[in-house]
Amino acid sequence: MATTSHAQAVKSLNKSPGHRRFVFKTFSQRVEEIEIDVYKSLDEVKPEPSEGSSFFRDCLIEWRELNTAEDFISFYVEIMPLVQTLPLVLLHKELIVSKLLSSLHMKARLSLEPILRLIAALSRDLLVDFIPFMPRIADSLASLLQSGADREPEIIEQIFISWSYIMMYLQKYLIRDLVYLLKVTVKLRFYPKDYVQEFMAEALSFLLRNAPDEQLQYGIKRIMSEVVKKPLPTRKLGVSALLCYVMRGASSRFHSRAERVSRQLMDSAILGSEAVLEVVISAFQRLCEDIEAKELDFMLKYLYKKITNSVIGGSILHLSNLLSLLISIVQIHNGRMVYDYQSLLEHAGFLMQNILMSSGITKAEKHQTKAVDKILELMLCILNGLHNKNNMPAISDCSLQWSPVFRLRNSSLLNFIRELLQKDPCILYIFRVNILSALSDLIETSKEEVLFLLLSFCEIMEAKVQGSNFSDSTSGEVSSKIQSFLQEAICYWIGAINDIVHGDSSCSHIHETELALLWGMISCYPRMIDNPEMSSYLIDLIDALDRLLMIEAGSVAGLPKQTWQSVIGAALSSYNKSLHGKESQPEETSKFLYLAKRYTSSAQVLSAVADYLDIVYGPTVEAHSSNRKYHPELSVEKAVDAVMIFADNLRHSNKGIRFSTLRILCHYEPLSSVDSTDDQAVGKKTKSEVAQGSHMDSQGMNVLQLLLSIEETSLSISTSRKVILWISRIQMGLPAGRVPRAYVPLVLNGIIGVLNNRFSYLWNPALECLAVLLSQHVRVVWDEFISCLEQYQSIFHTSKEQDRGNSELHEELSDIVQHFYSFVTLESDSTSYATVLSLLLQSLQKIPNVVESHSQQFISLFLKFLGYNLNDLMSVGLFDSRACKGREWKGVLKEWLNLLKIMRNPRSFYQSQFLREVLQNRLLDENDAEIQMKVLDCLLIWKEDFLLPYDQHLRNLISVRYLREELTTWSLSKESNLIEEQHRPYVVPIVIHLLMPKVRKLKALASRKNASVHHRKAVLGFIAELDIMELPLFFALLIKPLQISSEDTDSSPENSMDQFQGLSFLKYFTVDNITALSWKKRYGFMHVIEDILGVFDEFHIRPFLDLLMGCVVRVLGSCTSSIDAAKCDGLSSRDDHSVADLTLLNKDSAPASHGTTSSTVKQFKDLRSLCLKIISLFLDKYEDYEFGCEFWDLFFTSVKPLVDGFKQEGSSSEKPSSLFSCFVAMSRSHRLVSLLSREKNLVRDIFSMLSIKSASEAIVSCVLKFVENLLNLDSEFGDEDASTKRVLLPNLEALICSLHCLFQSDSATKRKLVKCPGERDIRIFKLLSKYIKDPLLARKFVDVLLPFIAKRAKVSHLCSEAVQVIREIVPVLGSDSTKKVLTAVSPLLTSVELEMRLSICHLLDSLAEADPTILSMAKLVHDLNATSAAELGSLDYDTIINAYEKICVNFFYSIQEDHALVILSHCVYDMSSEELILRHSAYRSLLSFVEFSALILCQDGKGQQEMTSKLIMLDKGCWTRASIQRIIKFLLKHMGVTLSGESNVKKEWIDLLREMVLKLPEVENLTSLGALCSKDAEVDFFNNIVHLQRHRRARALSRFRNVINTGNMSEGIINKVFVPLFFSMLFDAQEGKGENVRAACIEALGSISGHVEWNSYYGLLVRCLQGVTKNPDKQKLFLRLTCSILDNFHFSEISNSQKANESLENGTGEGTISRVSSAILQECSTSTMLTEIQASLSKTVLPKMQKLLNSDSDKVNVNISLAALKLLKLLPADIMDSLLPSIIHRISNFLKNRLESIRDEARSALAACLKELGLEYLQFIVRVLRATLKRGYELHVLGYTLNFILSKSLLVPACGKLDYCLEDLLSVVENDILGDVAEQKEVEKIASKMKETKTRKSLKTLELIAESITFKTHALKLLSPVTTHLQKQVTPKVKTELERMLNHIAIGIDRNPSVDETGLFIFLYGLIEDGIKDENGEGEHSLAAERHTIPLLCWRRCFISSLICAFKVILRIFGRQSVSCFCTHTCGYATYPVA
Repeated sequence: MATTSHAQAVKSLNKSPGHRRFVFKTFSQRVEEIEIDVYKSLDEVKPEPSEGSSFFRDCLIEWRELNTAEDFISFYVEIMPLVQTLPLVLLHKELIVSKLLSSLHMKARLSLEPILRLIAALSRDLLVDFIPFMPRIADSLASLLQSGADREPEIIEQIFISWSYIMMYLQKYLIRDLVYLLKVTVKLRFYPKDYVQEFMAEALSFLLRNAPDEQLQYGIKRIMSEVVKKPLPTRKLGVSALLCYVMRGASSRFHSRAERVSRQLMDSAILGSEAVLEVVISAFQRLCEDIEAKELDFMLKYLYKKITNSVIGGSILHLSNLLSLLISIVQIHNGRMVYDYQSLLEHAGFLMQNILMSSGITKAEKHQTKAVDKILELMLCILNGLHNKNNMPAISDCSLQWSPVFRLRNSSLLNFIRELLQKDPCILYIFRVNILSALSDLIETSKEEVLFLLLSFCEIMEAKVQGSNFSDSTSGEVSSKIQSFLQEAICYWIGAINDIVHGDSSCSHIHETELALLWGMISCYPRMIDNPEMSSYLIDLIDALDRLLMIEAGSVAGLPKQTWQSVIGAALSSYNKSLHGKESQPEETSKFLYLAKRYTSSAQVLSAVADYLDIVYGPTVEAHSSNRKYHPELSVEKAVDAVMIFADNLRHSNKGIRFSTLRILCHYEPLSSVDSTDDQAVGKKTKSEVAQGSHMDSQGMNVLQLLLSIEETSLSISTSRKVILWISRIQMGLPAGRVPRAYVPLVLNGIIGVLNNRFSYLWNPALECLAVLLSQHVRVVWDEFISCLEQYQSIFHTSKEQDRGNSELHEELSDIVQHFYSFVTLESDSTSYATVLSLLLQSLQKIPNVVESHSQQFISLFLKFLGYNLNDLMSVGLFDSRACKGREWKGVLKEWLNLLKIMRNPRSFYQSQFLREVLQNRLLDENDAEIQMKVLDCLLIWKEDFLLPYDQHLRNLISVRYLREELTTWSLSKESNLIEEQHRPYVVPIVIHLLMPKVRKLKALASRKNASVHHRKAVLGFIAELDIMELPLFFALLIKPLQISSEDTDSSPENSMDQFQGLSFLKYFTVDNITALSWKKRYGFMHVIEDILGVFDEFHIRPFLDLLMGCVVRVLGSCTSSIDAAKCDGLSSRDDHSVADLTLLNKDSAPASHGTTSSTVKQFKDLRSLCLKIISLFLDKYEDYEFGCEFWDLFFTSVKPLVDGFKQEGSSSEKPSSLFSCFVAMSRSHRLVSLLSREKNLVRDIFSMLSIKSASEAIVSCVLKFVENLLNLDSEFGDEDASTKRVLLPNLEALICSLHCLFQSDSATKRKLVKCPGERDIRIFKLLSKYIKDPLLARKFVDVLLPFIAKRAKVSHLCSEAVQVIREIVPVLGSDSTKKVLTAVSPLLTSVELEMRLSICHLLDSLAEADPTILSMAKLVHDLNATSAAELGSLDYDTIINAYEKICVNFFYSIQEDHALVILSHCVYDMSSEELILRHSAYRSLLSFVEFSALILCQDGKGQQEMTSKLIMLDKGCWTRASIQRIIKFLLKHMGVTLSGESNVKKEWIDLLREMVLKLPEVENLTSLGALCSKDAEVDFFNNIVHLQRHRRARALSRFRNVINTGNMSEGIINKVFVPLFFSMLFDAQEGKGENVRAACIEALGSISGHVEWNSYYGLLVRCLQGVTKNPDKQKLFLRLTCSILDNFHFSEISNSQKANESLENGTGEGTISRVSSAILQECSTSTMLTEIQASLSKTVLPKMQKLLNSDSDKVNVNISLAALKLLKLLPADIMDSLLPSIIHRISNFLKNRLESIRDEARSALAACLKELGLEYLQFIVRVLRATLKRGYELHVLGYTLNFILSKSLLVPACGKLDYCLEDLLSVVENDILGDVAEQKEVEKIASKMKETKTRKSLKTLELIAESITFKTHALKLLSPVTTHLQKQVTPKVKTELERMLNHIAIGIDRNPSVDETGLFIFLYGLIEDGIKDENGEGEHSLAAERHTIPLLCWRRCFISSLICAFKVILRIFGRQSVSCFCTHTCGYATYPVA
């Protein structure tokens, strides 16, 4: 049976073609493969259910064969009886639906498919009655999807297949009210997952398509209203999907009913709101993507018609919506879906004429603006479509026809032009005249927008005409209005700038938009004005801007200088474009170079200058030709200055600046190479020297050209090798002197610039080159390099998050401004500053000698990097912490440390000692293990004697891999001497620093959290080995990361405990400082404290407890205030610290909305719980530690809100809270207990938790522990300390009442406490009893104690102590509770031992003092338990006997019922005594009570008067019939308990029972037993049932069975008395003896089970099955009894077996199990009872039976198999069908065993099974045997076993029972007699091995078969094995076997009751007649077709001669003469002997 453990999702393999074939499919692929095609499926659908059945039942039976999941099987068993017919289904429809829906959950995932199919089948049965259930079903399906089914494609498919079937079956009814259906399916249609919405839309579309027009209209309005009401994306998607599926047809076509749907969607009543329009557009877009273009024809025509009507009718709003729909259709596939563009163009023209060009429209009124925009958008879509169809003539026509559009004067036209500019340049070129015309008209009114569009147009057209002057191609069309506008604007700006230069205040501020407009005009100027003369305006503007920037200020006119420089660059670029090849003047070159040198940081200026030089002097690759004449400004003299000016640009992070600078430098005349090894400054060279080397010699290297090549090359893997070769050339040229000295600084900056390229393949070659450069030219470049390093470090510190100067563009800026800013701030994808800084440090690591010689500069830079002020190096802790954070900073720090650790002589460094302290006291405790290792390496270069011996130990402490081993092998304790004493002051601080990160952060230890916690505890244990005076540093460093102290907590050897205490860290733990900490930091700090408290011992931690616990309680206080603030105001609060706290907490969390208040409060609550947990841990561990008042004030203030609601904890929590644990710990300490009184109701609330019914066991236990602690404290200190009493006494009443409430309830906690009381509970009661002085409280207290003795606790001494506590409280109690106590004590007296009985006697004495009415009873009980004074522990028999003599009939008149119950309980105890005298005395006393009871129940004359007079003597109450009934019930109960035990005490009880039966006939339970009594001692049941003679006991049992079968015996007395008695007798009988008694017991118990109610029957059955498991030695008896009980199952009635016979005959398929009709429960009055019985049998009894079957796999047990079959017969037939094969197969497999005993047992089991099942199952068993026993010796076992089974089953001939399986039987027999098996039996070695091979049983089998068949119909088939062999070649051996077979067949026929004279003679005559014909050669068949023709000779001599052996029977029946005559006249064999 498949269970939920098998219900794991199986991934599907993707088997599609390709190289990734056999991979798991993704979820989306699996969803795409879902196919729900219910409506077009070719699967056959049953038109009607099976006869007399229902669709639901048929589906249920079908899925029972297909599904074996546990949940479905349970459902099947439960629901099958309720669905047998359609009327039953209709009757139980509510229950069926409920059961189905309750099974829809993911735990039953294997059962979901059948359940969902059953729901669909039920809808087909119920039809219209199913519709009311649809809301529940839809909600259940939605819940199923939400619970995880939406991630399982298989389940999704099953859900929607089921739903689609429901839609199909109920179509006729659902289309009548579509609105109801849509309302029901809201959750499914709008499910959050889009694929679910798709499937739901597909399922519902079937109904909408087929709905009437009116319902369709209602449905569409309904779904549209849902979208309008809540326009959510999920709703829009769901509705659009539904509409799409409604209109979609097959084969890329519309559905035939799509037209009517589309018409309704285009109606103005529907297409009204924006949300609806969006939905309709989405639906049509999805629809059109899957259909052919021609299919759109009818829709577009209708849409055109609607648009025309809207224009004519003036419905502008509806027109806009229709245009939106049309646009969306045209946009699909870029317009390819439009088949007829001519019609579309005509309608566009119609709209243009009637809407755009109509009067007044140019002003674009508000309600028409949208329509205008839509028309223009439609035009753009048309252009797209025409372009995609390559219809350029049509586009040209459009430019002419649409020219009026470009005369509009509103923003719609500008938007239209903006969109038009996004089109292909070919389209733009066609419309160029229209665009320019429109822009020229609008340039005055909309400057910003028009300039932006004009600039964009110019840029596009410039690219279109491929670099030629744009003004040439448009000279005729360019409007003079634009030219004049640009010229006037430029002139205006020249004047305005000059005014600013001259100090005009009115122009002192220029807005960024104005400057952007200037830039736009400058950019458009050369493109729009084709007049070289006009370029002078640009030069004037450049000069004006240059003068403006001479102003020495950070910004000019309110804008940064960098922005103005960009404008100059734009002007220079525009001037370059206006040159048009004209010759440049020398002054222009000078001016451009001047501007480049002046604005070296402006990429725009540099780029423009470089472009100018390239235009004028040619590209740089041609710049150095030998015959070139250089401009004076480019001569070698100027080159030196240029190199010095531009050198810094080459290391700029902006690649554009580097590239432009190199382009400019390459135009200068190159410098020569000077071969000199001296490192002299370039500045010392004279100009003459420079002039002399103006031409580079043959060995020189043009490094500028190499650097330019590097920068201009596009970096990739393919080009990297070339670039690396160029860098290598520079590197090789440096030591060879081929690089001019003047170029050396340039090369330095150029190589650093290479590092700014974000391409790591270049970095290593560049670093190598840089190292060579620094080593060869250190004097020239060192200072420059240090300056560069300092620059990068400074930038890194100040702006780690800076975007390299990129300014953020705001969305509110206009397009022209954004475009301008993108021009100003050029994007540069360069290496980060941190990376460049790390690379520069790596280059220094290659030249350590050079670095060490400049240590002061190097160390100064390092200290600056660490955040120190070089002018104030007073303390290691004084640094800028803000600059020392982040991953990048740590990466750079590692490079600094790598550089430092390769130094050789650190003692000579600048600030050497301070540097060492920084390394040890600051960097050594970094969280990064790699940094720690590097810092340790740096410390080791000092080569200190105290550090070197421990090098490896320290490294191991850093390494996570070796940490645990090092913590184990090394030790810090002084006693270990592993660290020398003189080294400890230096080594221990280093160790502590190294281990601190592993204490503070778990991630530093291991990847898994649990492992990290254990590692941290190990580290703390290692640190705890330190001396107490060495620990201050550890705790100081623990607080250091909190950064709350201004003190320098760094370690030094001089630190001491006094210094640590003097720091007073707690004063820094203020509310502000705590709330400034992040939530994670606080949480981590608390966890560290928790682990410290758990690891450190008291000696080491005591000096620091004040600090640790002070921190905890202050954090606790901050949590409380923050929670209060959050609850009151959300994320704001009155207290500033709470606001800060919440803000910091949210900063730690993931970004969230304002709804994070609840999660914020939860985090604070978690932190508060952790703090309380730590305090609880501390109080548990250090009870005697004294805190000051400040601590407890803070504590109780912090927990005040929790204390106020403390009582609620008992009802809402499973476990005690940390605060509760604190109070429990406080209750143990006499110093702290008084603090519990600080809160008025605290203790009372704790006590009251006991009265909460829902309180968990853990809570109750904790409260009881609290109570015990208080009582123990008071008991220990007594009157010395009254603090406990002050806490306890005011709340005593609350405690007693709570205990009373607890133990009077029926909770599980109370039952457990009473059943298994502990020492604690009784101890609490003992201590509590002395405080109780109030009688009312005493009564409640006794009520608490009585359950502990009424049930008799398992621990006897605890029960005795409870009695003692009651005894002590009796004086306070009074006499009111005497009856309660006696009632509780009485049951104890029936079983407890002497010691406990004496305690009860003392209790009774105490009660007698308070209540004199029980004095005599108490005295009598004392006497009955009198002990001997002479012998210790012995009884005083004389006193006891005398006491028993007092108990007579009259005695009971003098006492009350409860008093008598005490006496009778004692008598019951003595009835089981081993002392005969005590048993007889007790028996007489009980007999006296029986006589007394008879008198009470007597109702006649004088006896009644006498009884009444005696009863008057009683003071209180009197005996009644009810009281007698109660005591008789009490006696019968204990009688049954005793009778189930040993047999030596049964006699007295049986006699007592007989007397009760005879004397108390009025008692209802006893009346029915009268039939068991008899005056004849031999017959009387009671006289014989315990008789010594076994046959007398068996006779008694037989009498009981007869009585119960005929009478109406009370079930109560049977269960109480006789069932225990018979079970005892069954198992007390000795093994091998008393089998008749055991059999009688089994029969009696079976008879009992046949006459009791179901609960009693079920109890007996379960008891037997449990006995089989618990008592293996008595397993056989239990199984026999189980079979007997199952035989007496009287809750069912087997139906007529004729149907079973018919089904057996019809079932011929192999493996078919034919069965008897299932049991139909009829005696149960209600279906509920029927369901209960079936459930109990299938869910409880059947699994137990299966467990028994599988418990012993080595042997077969006949009884178990038989019991299992008996049980299966009581279950539904399908369960029997499923389990029966396994049982038979299991037994059959044992027949293969080599052990003969096991085979015999298996045969016996099979025979028993067949006997139980009936011969109807013989064929099934034979086929199982044939399938199991197939080869070798197994075939011998098969034949033997078949004979054994038949011989046991056919003790009486069963005529016709074997007809249906005759072929199977004959097959086995034939193979055993005539096959290979027969030949093997003749081999002596084989025959001697097994008994099955020694003898041949098949002939006997054949005989048995012949006895049991129907002779008339199956006689010929019986002879078929013989006739078949006679047709073959017959050997003498075979002939002999055939004769033997015929003989046995004849013998069987002889015994067959179905043979008569006529039939036999006809049969013989036919055989002989056929034989004669064959002998004569006639060869005709005279009998039926199924007879076999036999040659006459063989037939006469073999067959008929053998048959004559059977004639002796015929002679005896019919007479000798008739047979003789028959033989003579027919065959001529009269001479054969027939007698």
